Amino acid sequence: MNTSATPLVVADGLHRAFHVARGADPVVAVDDVSFTIEAGEALGLVGESGSGKSTIARILAGLERADSGSLRVAGIDRRTVGHGAAARLARARQVQMVFQDPYGSLDRRLTVEQTLTHAMRLHGLAGGRDAKGGAAELLERVRLSATQARLKPYQLSGGQRQRVAIARALAVEPAVLVLDEAVSALDVSVQAQILELLDEIRRESRISLLFVSHDLAVVDEVTDRVLVLFGGAVVEEGRTQDVLRKPAHPYTRLLIASVPGPGWDPHDVIARRAAFELSRSDAST
Repeated sequence: MNTSATPLVVADGLHRAFHVARGADPVVAVDDVSFTIEAGEALGLVGESGSGKSTIARILAGLERADSGSLRVAGIDRRTVGHGAAARLARARQVQMVFQDPYGSLDRRLTVEQTLTHAMRLHGLAGGRDAKGGAAELLERVRLSATQARLKPYQLSGGQRQRVAIARALAVEPAVLVLDEAVSALDVSVQAQILELLDEIRRESRISLLFVSHDLAVVDEVTDRVLVLFGGAVVEEGRTQDVLRKPAHPYTRLLIASVPGPGWDPHDVIARRAAFELSRSDAST
């Protein structure tokens, strides 16, 4: 991991709220969140549903705009970039996103090779034979065959489709890869293969990862640092192993206790949750 003076990603005081009904108070999804990501580093975001993980990921990917705060990638403020097609392509070239459901994010009409060559041509990275050669290199990189290059998404397994999604993201040579629950829908054995692939890609290319997941075991395996989110705010952060093995915040301890394992007692988790909610209620009064 690179520890340069200036991190690749610098987020400062991000805030995002959604208006869900006329006359109702806005729902705060991201509340004063700050973080950095070094070149070649993997940062994890964990927390329960509604904690703000995916909204932060979408802000970094340019799919959502923060209401306030700043976000810089490679020194460029993402909030001040223009709204035209060229600006959108520039943002996409910096940061690519891999979603939970690759079948929904891939064009079902295109073969794997066409998917990759289209991405490269869109960003002006290759054309003609160069694009086909680049697609072949990408497929080799994600361990897919020339035979699979001729197939369409519906002809592939879930793990193969996710490899295609990763290859398409890498096709534009991004600085940051955002993965939003990218392995949660896969079988455990396939998860392991994808995680190994991501680790290999990171070591070879020094690409940075923002890894969003509710699976603490996955986050423990693939990330260097982790942010624990609750109610849109960061309640704990640090080196992944330190946070997951010696959690300081009661909510982090609750998350860890909620993971089934030997001797796991759901009634204990329910009691811990009730105690946590009561402590929050007492603190707010």
